[in-house]
Amino acid sequence: MSSVKESKFRLEKLRELLQYHSYKYHVLDEPEILDSEYDLMFGELLDLEKKYPSLIVKESPSQRVGSKLLEGFKKVNHLIPMLSLDNAFSNSDLKEFQNRIQERLSSSGLVNYCCEPKLDGVAINLFYEGGKLEKAATRGDGTVGEDVTHNVRTLSTIPLVLSKKGNFKIPSSLEVRGEVYIEKKDFEKINKLLEKNQERTFANPRNAAAGSLRQIDPKITASRPLKCLVHGFGSSSAIDSQIPKTQYDFLKEFLLWGLPINQEVYLAKGIEECISYFQKIERKRNQLPYEIDGVVYKVNHFDIQKKLGQISRAPRWAIARKFPSEVQTTLVKEISFQVGRTGSITPVAELEPVSIGGVTVSNASLHNFDEVSRLDIRVRDTVLVKRAGDVIPQIIKVEKEKRSKSSQVLKEPSKCPSCGNKLWKEEDEAVLRCLEKNLCSAQTVEMIKHFVSRNAMNIEGLGEKIIIQLVEKKLIRKVSDLYGITLEQLLNLEGFAEKSASNLLKSINVSKSTSLNKFIYSLGIREVGESTASNLAASFKSLEKIQNATEEDLLEIDDIGPIASNFITEFFSNKKNRELISELIDYGVTFKENKKVISKALRGKTFVITGTFMSFSRNKLKGRLQDLGGKVTTAISSKTDFLLAGNSPGSKLTKAEQLDISILSEEKIVELIS
Repeated sequence: MSSVKESKFRLEKLRELLQYHSYKYHVLDEPEILDSEYDLMFGELLDLEKKYPSLIVKESPSQRVGSKLLEGFKKVNHLIPMLSLDNAFSNSDLKEFQNRIQERLSSSGLVNYCCEPKLDGVAINLFYEGGKLEKAATRGDGTVGEDVTHNVRTLSTIPLVLSKKGNFKIPSSLEVRGEVYIEKKDFEKINKLLEKNQERTFANPRNAAAGSLRQIDPKITASRPLKCLVHGFGSSSAIDSQIPKTQYDFLKEFLLWGLPINQEVYLAKGIEECISYFQKIERKRNQLPYEIDGVVYKVNHFDIQKKLGQISRAPRWAIARKFPSEVQTTLVKEISFQVGRTGSITPVAELEPVSIGGVTVSNASLHNFDEVSRLDIRVRDTVLVKRAGDVIPQIIKVEKEKRSKSSQVLKEPSKCPSCGNKLWKEEDEAVLRCLEKNLCSAQTVEMIKHFVSRNAMNIEGLGEKIIIQLVEKKLIRKVSDLYGITLEQLLNLEGFAEKSASNLLKSINVSKSTSLNKFIYSLGIREVGESTASNLAASFKSLEKIQNATEEDLLEIDDIGPIASNFITEFFSNKKNRELISELIDYGVTFKENKKVISKALRGKTFVITGTFMSFSRNKLKGRLQDLGGKVTTAISSKTDFLLAGNSPGSKLTKAEQLDISILSEEKIVELIS
């Protein structure tokens, strides 16, 4: 036998042994050999591959360490879409989920569910051909993801070749779905290293996993302790008789194939056991080595899953039960006052930074002084904070028993914190306001921020820091001054070079061509949001007619009541506001008059949008509905005609079902607005 043949045979044996021991160590946490023994085998593998480079295969353990730099990320089509999951937030939500299943099955029989913790990581799709890892992709929009194969090959928990020791034959083609994550202890180590190197740290383990997985240099990914747990499959070449019949059994088969699964997987008989499982995992949450944000329930039997089917965004046979918002205790360092674009004064609590759900919270709005009085909140108070909807920081309680005896009641300010002018409060409002619109720099900054925002004039590259500089240096006093800014003026500002200054001037110039509804919205008229601006444009069709409309004319329009009509007529009767509009037009701002055909089917109908869509953004969908005469609101009520539901619709879907409101899938929405 030649030395090449002997080496080839030995290499195959070494790869098999290394894969087996890697599986025992990384997946089962049951090592059978010492690290030094593993290292000796790995060293022998490297020596042989160095001697015979033609014998190197991409499935070799040596190929996990990371290869050359990638040129961005190619797009990958998932063979079967990676759907989102509907959410449940209570036991009653879970029971409603079971009721829907039983109704669809026309059976009140007991349904079994496969349950497991919902990892807060990065969704991944692994493509195996002939049992070998050929490709890996992120979820992306659910249909198309990014190719991260080179990086995924560096993860020791993901087998490059599946083991043939299972009870079923491995399908020749198989999509495996999983979650890439970083354990809590490893997350802390990564951040400490980044801090030491004076690099930007990650906010939470999920961000760390996402950032590590999407590295152009696979060597960086290889240096990060990423792990993966698999939880399901997409496309499979196997027929039903060639694979396990249930989700639970398939996960056990995954384990035999060398794929890592969550050790907390549980088979629940009926929804009551699902509730008990949730309570158990909630108690264990802080002891688990990884971050989770809930529990996933899947109908166990595949044949029942097929009967239940799916909607465009999510399967009907699965649901995610989310944990309640995390509450943390912290200290109020200071209470300051922010000035909004309409002069409203908002008290804001500056907090001792605290991590809530992996996000650092250092400020929380107190909204108005009625809320300050209700909470009786004071500087140096100890407070309970949560992130409402896991997004917005909210103070829910003051721990008054911990309050210092020297604390003082917060007094309403009498003067504007920005311009020093007197503050006013209208009789039926809880909000203090500064009425010196043209003299208050804080209002000027906020008005310009609104004017340049994406849904208004959409001036890209003009952020808050630049606006503050422009206002402080008195280069702009009102929104029309933006169109008179020169290259020289921008170059004198901090952070500008010739290219960035030229790009901003280009964005400002491009914004001059807009639509009537966006122009009206950009003016920042009180009580005139995007929906009202669209209704004004659709009804009057020209700026001149809107400017000259009476309160009686305005009250005939949907969505406009006495308060809004008063603010609109007051705005356009103000001499300075009319001069501002004239200046904008003189600078070359033009807008298409509203000539769009109003759809008879949509006119006057009220829509609520929830979730995300593959065919369009929510803003584009909203604009299209308004152009066709529909009204878009944010909250579900008995007045809602349709809920437009995309991926991850949340609690609005449940409420719409309770109120028997028509729910439209993305496919139906496309038909509706085409």
